[in-house]
Amino acid sequence: MKKELLILMTLLISVIGYSQTFTALDNNNNTLEFEVISGTTVEVNDYISGGTDIDIPSTVLDNGITYSVTEIGALAFNDNGITSVVIPTTVINIGNGAFINNTLTAITIPNSVTNIGGSAFINNQLANVTVPGSVSNIGSYAFQNNALTTLTLENGLSSIGQFAFTGNQLTSLSLPSSVVTIGDVAFQANPLSCIISEATTPPSINSSNSGLDTFSFAQRSNIDLSIPSGTSGAYASATWTGFNSVAEGLTGTFVIDNITYQINPSPNNEVTVTNYNTAGGTVVNIPETVTSACTTFTVTDIGDFSLDNINLTSLALPDSLVNIGENAFAFNDLLSITIPDSVVMIGDGAFAQNNNMTSVTIGSSVAIIGEYAFRFNSINNLVIPDNVLSIESLAFNSNSITNLDLGNGVQTIGDNAFRFNGLQTVTIPASVTSIGDGAFFLPLLTDVYTEGIVPPTITTSNTSADSFFADRSTIHLHIPAGTLGAYVTDPGALWTGFNPVTEDALSIDEYELTNHVKIINTENVLKVIASNSLQLNNYEVYTLTGAKITTGNTLNISTETWTNGIYILKLDFDRGTVTKKVVVK
Repeated sequence: MKKELLILMTLLISVIGYSQTFTALDNNNNTLEFEVISGTTVEVNDYISGGTDIDIPSTVLDNGITYSVTEIGALAFNDNGITSVVIPTTVINIGNGAFINNTLTAITIPNSVTNIGGSAFINNQLANVTVPGSVSNIGSYAFQNNALTTLTLENGLSSIGQFAFTGNQLTSLSLPSSVVTIGDVAFQANPLSCIISEATTPPSINSSNSGLDTFSFAQRSNIDLSIPSGTSGAYASATWTGFNSVAEGLTGTFVIDNITYQINPSPNNEVTVTNYNTAGGTVVNIPETVTSACTTFTVTDIGDFSLDNINLTSLALPDSLVNIGENAFAFNDLLSITIPDSVVMIGDGAFAQNNNMTSVTIGSSVAIIGEYAFRFNSINNLVIPDNVLSIESLAFNSNSITNLDLGNGVQTIGDNAFRFNGLQTVTIPASVTSIGDGAFFLPLLTDVYTEGIVPPTITTSNTSADSFFADRSTIHLHIPAGTLGAYVTDPGALWTGFNPVTEDALSIDEYELTNHVKIINTENVLKVIASNSLQLNNYEVYTLTGAKITTGNTLNISTETWTNGIYILKLDFDRGTVTKKVVVK
């Protein structure tokens, strides 16, 4: 009996000291060893055999029991030539040295993981890593000696161990507000140029000049630091010192390629151009985005007087631009300008007195063209798109405009807006409600076509304040059928003094007229296709710089001698004028 009891105790001791392990296949049929941690949870303990692409299952079956895989054990895949791994969302802990010395180029860490052990991914080839907010601790040497160029640390991370990211290719670093401690040499041997720390209480770091510095080899003078507003004193006290620059919050100005940018208060990932150093030359290309202190900003505004009177000869504006400020580019030497479709507002005097400017292309979002925006230039042909609602006073005063196409959305035309130009014919779309003093005070004006059934408000006088001309007796007024009373003969009618005045019984508005005319662009010929009710009186063709290249009255226009490019075709019909852009290739 005693002998049997002794044998039973020996077996019991053996069972208690025994750690249960078993092998199972992963999702790629690699053989892995698992060890039971407790109950029905296991860790991946070892790599036994198979290929280099590992897909760890979330559950494994052994002897009829289903286990959940919650950990990857220490050195589990050490030095096995692994090229890829899938970690299941059941894993909580990645053990010390779990994937040391492999050739991993990418890894997805699930948001179930709370701890990444020391040396877990050391000596791999990882290029991009996101550490989810579920991870509170990254162990020492965890990602040392990889090829990281992008690192995303999500809020929730508390501790970063010694040498954790040493020996990578990080140029920028963003630390979430949850970080409390960062170990010695954690980010050394990276080409860091900027660090953003979001914590209002500075994380604990090593600022030693002995080589244990957290960020550099005791030399931070090439690193810019961005910290929360009002925390510079706290960061200085916590030995976050020696950086090239320290910016509190996203405020202030910075200079890139001779252009000064002001960070907008809201949203503060957008900037305004406020100045330009002429050392950069007379050709300026303003980019869509700029990066400073680890933050990429969108260029949305050009500030008032920001690039005026600096002899600019060429200017490219970005598609991100929304507003162009007052006198932003005034008094320069620009030949032409294209306003991007993103621009909504062109400020007062924005391009005034660029005396060499012969052409302007206005984008499809501009709603307001400010006062004297293009005054004192040499613009020849001008197309105002339908999106423009208001042309303010003096906007195109004193140019060389001989062809004007006013869009069907224009509502107000300000005082002297087109005064002192070379227009002979003006067509006022039906959308216009008011025309200011001297707006079309044009010595060469012979014909005015107005398409509105309700006459726009104008100034009628025998002075230079007249909307059209002090003496209208030589100007032919064309109005819609049945509107003579409203325009001319009713009490209080303003459109008086014109001679002759014609009610165009067949008059149609510009939109309808455009729909009656098509241009077919064939090899060497532009074919004008018009409805039978229209008669072509004359056509004129201009380059974008305003040079007239040909004229005639046929429906087939030869392009054989034209160079490739964009041209403006003005078609004068018996019932109105159509202006179209054509591309010749």
